[in-house]
Amino acid sequence: MMANDQGSRWTLSSRRWSTNTKLLLFIAPLLLLLLVAFTWLFLGQQRMKLLEHQTIATAEAILTQVRIDREYYASVLTPKLSSAPRRLNADYYHTPTAFPLPSTFLREATELMASAPTGYRIEQISPWPINKRNALKGSFQEEGFRTLTETGEALYSRRDVLNGAAVMRILALDKAVTQSCVSCHNAHPESPKHDFQLHDVMGGIEITIPIESSLKAARQDQLRFMGGAMGVGLLIIALVMVGTRQVILKPMRELTSQMRNLAQGKREVLEKPVLRRRTEKAMGEEFRQLWHGFWEMHLNTRTPQQDQPGDLAQQTGALQLLNKRLMELQRISQVMQQAISEEEVYRILTHSLQEGLPLKQILILRLNASEDRLEIVWTYPSREDLAVDSYPVWNQPSRCPVIRSGREYKVHDVSRDLTCASSLSNKEQGAYWCVPLVIGGRTIGVVHLVSSVTRCWTEDTCQWIEALINMAAPMIGHLQHLERAKRRALIDELTGAYNRRFLEEALAKLIVPDDRRKGQILSLLVIDLDRFKRVNDAYGHPVGDLVLKTVAATLHRTLKSSDVLARYGGEEFVVVLPGTETSNALVVAERLRVAIAGLTLRTLAPAAPAHITISVGVATYPTHALSIPELIRAADQALYQAKYSGRNRVVCTPGSLELAVGKRTEERDASS
Repeated sequence: MMANDQGSRWTLSSRRWSTNTKLLLFIAPLLLLLLVAFTWLFLGQQRMKLLEHQTIATAEAILTQVRIDREYYASVLTPKLSSAPRRLNADYYHTPTAFPLPSTFLREATELMASAPTGYRIEQISPWPINKRNALKGSFQEEGFRTLTETGEALYSRRDVLNGAAVMRILALDKAVTQSCVSCHNAHPESPKHDFQLHDVMGGIEITIPIESSLKAARQDQLRFMGGAMGVGLLIIALVMVGTRQVILKPMRELTSQMRNLAQGKREVLEKPVLRRRTEKAMGEEFRQLWHGFWEMHLNTRTPQQDQPGDLAQQTGALQLLNKRLMELQRISQVMQQAISEEEVYRILTHSLQEGLPLKQILILRLNASEDRLEIVWTYPSREDLAVDSYPVWNQPSRCPVIRSGREYKVHDVSRDLTCASSLSNKEQGAYWCVPLVIGGRTIGVVHLVSSVTRCWTEDTCQWIEALINMAAPMIGHLQHLERAKRRALIDELTGAYNRRFLEEALAKLIVPDDRRKGQILSLLVIDLDRFKRVNDAYGHPVGDLVLKTVAATLHRTLKSSDVLARYGGEEFVVVLPGTETSNALVVAERLRVAIAGLTLRTLAPAAPAHITISVGVATYPTHALSIPELIRAADQALYQAKYSGRNRVVCTPGSLELAVGKRTEERDASS
């Protein structure tokens, strides 16, 4: 049973409704709802506002008549009463035979109006104890009297229900118009005050006007308006449906029939179907353009399929090649992401480039920004004259057009084209191409590709090479970032200088074996603070730490950016001066000694010593030593000599390369 219900619902929802029916189902409820809402709300509110204005106008007319009568009493009757021999007391209105004063007049007028066909009722109210018979009754009188006295408005009105019938209640303030009113209220013993004057508020006048019949008439008018609006809405819907059928549905059906005939091949390719003249006139410009556009599309799709059957096969082959390249790039990317060093990325990139390209040589050069040089980090195949971490090294990278501009430099034929002055392949036959390694708009290196075949850099080849290099560049940058993070772990936290571990790694990279030295030179400065233990003992370790920070900062400012400053231990520092001979190293050491001696430490802390000095030992590789331990030992011995000579001085290690070589020969002979 449930399955049948679901099937029926699905059939109903998937029914193929016509455009006319869907338009009717969409427009009719919305239009009728808008018309009903407009008629009921807008016209009903307007009718109620009109009824309220008419009622208030009637009440104002009654109040005007009351005020005119009172003026007559004040100008004619009251003077006559004042000249009579008798006086009126406060209880005058209780006397049955008394002359009708304004209050009694209102009561009599109320009885007369109540018996009239319209049923208007006028009632006098008084908030004072003098007139308990007409005291305030109900929330309307209390709220109305309070509102009128606070705001100073003329009338207060509200729609209400009395005895099951709808009425409009209007309240107006009643002011003293004759001196008799003032005298009566001032003389009454229960009066709240005895200083009433003319035109003071004595009470109020309430006028009750029935509106039940007017409301019924307004509702009947609403229903008539709503019926008329629904009729107009249905007429509009009928006109829309007829117009839609003539202008949209019939032309659309004929166009659909013609399109189906073309799709089923019932007509020749170049034979354009002719539409009926009636359809041409009825359809809009949009449908006419749709028909012409369909015919042009039909010609453009059928003719090439018949005349050029080979294009599809060619496009299929291109797509297959592109898919193969994309799969290969994905595989290479996955392999590169698993690399843990720059050398591994270089090896993967070289292998990928060498697979499908006639490359004779692949060189990868890295920009060393700190030392301002361009150095070779990868060669394939290996060459003795271009070994990694060896010379030639470009000391001015800005001369390279690729580094300078961040753009490729392509040479199709070395013998004919303009070559780069910095290239290593200008004397070879063939072509070369320098592609920048770019990360975030910053060039970090160059890939130099050499081919023995001229004119080999085709568009397809260039796209493949650029895709591989652009994929490898972020991985190289990521690994360099990890290497820099590793170097940050080698910084001494107190002084900001490198620690001893970094110093050992830096020396291992700067001092290479004998067969790769080729004229390398390096000087080492070992620096020790004189009598630093006394500073800690006399001023405390916090002051000692401050002295160490100040000394390290001064050394940093005095040294070049390519020099290496490391804290060797305690108050001892080591400075590595790459490419610096002994004479220049002595100049640097003396400059450091003078800079430290000129410090005034008491400006940093009042409890600090006034000055502090350093002793420096200098040794040079390979003049004084041929290995790292020997170099450190030689500089350390020079430092001890500076200490024993009186401190605050620079001492160089005595001896020369011949002495060091002779010492090593003697040690080798002794061991043998």
